[in-house]
Amino acid sequence: MRESIAIVDEMYLEGLAMKRAQIQRDHPGFDVEAVEQALQQWINDRPMDAPGRVRLT
Repeated sequence: MRESIAIVDEMYLEGLAMKRAQIQRDHPGFDVEAVEQALQQWINDRPMDAPGRVRLT
């Protein structure tokens, strides 16, 4: 069970890294803080069919 949770956790963090990279590509003028703010906004504006708490790291 712990291994399953670790895999899900790793996938979640990889997904955040991928979205972060997409934001950087879409907005090359953003500094690190702006990228993190955009990532947080994207997470907070997720669809209603994605229940549960969200963490950024």
